[in-house]
Amino acid sequence: MFRKFVGVIAALSCLAAAPAARAETDVKFMLDFISLGRHAPWYVALEKGYFKEEGLNVEIMPSKGTADAIRGVVTGISEMGLIDVPSLVAAGKAGANVKIVAGAYVEAPYCVYTLNPGANVTEPAQLEGLRFGSSSASFLPQIWRAFMGMNGLDGSKLEIVNVDAAARVPMLAAGKVDGVDQFLMSAPAIRRAALGREPVCLFAADYGLDLYSNSIGVRKDFLDEQPEVVRGFVRAALRGWQYTLSHRDEATEIMVKYAPALDPAIVREEIDLIERIAVNADVKANGLGHILPEKMAKTFDFINSNVEVSGGKLESDQTYVPGFLPKEPILP
Repeated sequence: MFRKFVGVIAALSCLAAAPAARAETDVKFMLDFISLGRHAPWYVALEKGYFKEEGLNVEIMPSKGTADAIRGVVTGISEMGLIDVPSLVAAGKAGANVKIVAGAYVEAPYCVYTLNPGANVTEPAQLEGLRFGSSSASFLPQIWRAFMGMNGLDGSKLEIVNVDAAARVPMLAAGKVDGVDQFLMSAPAIRRAALGREPVCLFAADYGLDLYSNSIGVRKDFLDEQPEVVRGFVRAALRGWQYTLSHRDEATEIMVKYAPALDPAIVREEIDLIERIAVNADVKANGLGHILPEKMAKTFDFINSNVEVSGGKLESDQTYVPGFLPKEPILP
């Protein structure tokens, strides 16, 4: 009986000494649009358990676009989001509570897409006189006109045709416009819409437009209250990016698992394309997510100088908060 009693005490002691299971922190992360192939790295981090390893229960939420993602973080629908920095700057003081902690698209994905055969725009000079499908409600035409000015061209000669976002690719394929305002990752969809013709991207980053774009943004109060949670999220997310770029076929399968309506071939092509905007010389040297303060300042200055900003201007040193990347860089 005594031995049995001792055994029970020992077992209870072991249970008391066992570490308690770590409670997971719920985090909502809002994308910049509906779930597409370009978003594979975030879903890879979820599927591979990288967020769980950081003690996080992450919900990835689609949105209606960049403005919706900013609004989602500002209003508390999500704690974090895939925030387009130029859109955040253009939002002015309305976006003051969103803080940028790590990069994702370290080059802006802006393209003027044309077709070959067709307008086949391969040089900035060809933008003069181009019938360009964009939106009067967007600041991107202002960026393209400023881009033309940077390249010694007359931005007023870019003919803007107001076209709803969903109609731009069909309008281009039908020859109703010469070019359209699209992100780099749109090539697969354009190729399928314009059979027999090749989409041609005039990529602004190749001609001097050196801006940050989509980045990890966090609501200020959440960042102040949960800095270690933010660090864990960033670390897990960057591992997702690293794994995606190293295992592209598997990443495609994971993305389609979470968004079954997507075409796997398009997902795979988009993963290849995002490398161009996620990996540059700085990232190769300093790791995924790395942000150069001087380039961030230049991004803010460019948007504040060339885009109509409502409600007061933001400055980079008010918005970019360093110190949230892993101590050991996660290299692509």
